[in-house]
Order: sequence, then C-alpha cells, then structure tokens
Amino acid sequence: MAKCTEYLDLVQMVLDGQASRSQEVYLKRHLNMCLKCLEHYNLDQEIKKLVQLKLASKEVPEGLADAIKTKIAKSA
Repeated sequence: MAKCTEYLDLVQMVLDGQASRSQEVYLKRHLNMCLKCLEHYNLDQEIKKLVQLKLASKEVPEGLADAIKTKIAKSA
C-alpha cells in the first residue's frame, strides 16, 4: 500500500472533479482502509462546501470581470 502522503494530491483532484474514474476508485479503495485519510477527505470536502456557500452569496461589483480581463490583456 502506498504511503498516505501520496494520496493528498489525489484527494484534491477528486474533490475538484479533475480525477479520472480510475483515480477515484483508487482513492476510494484507500479511504475504505485508512481512517486518517478518510477524515482528511471529509474535512476537505466540508471546507470546500463552506467556501462555495460563502462565495455563492457574494455579489460581484458590476464591471469587475471586464476590468480584470483588460488588465490581463495588457500584461500579456
């Protein structure tokens, strides 16, 4: 079995929806055997949900996206 530290990046990839199906299965198999990693996964999942909830309720000032795009274009 791989060391738990090897699963930390995979946890983030799975939570961000960037992992392949085989990576998800690989992580899930490990989480079924490792309480420490399961707790880490659950904590990260809850933090992600809270951040999304907080960000969803914030209004962005009008014109902010255009201003950011303009600055990016000028710096490129």
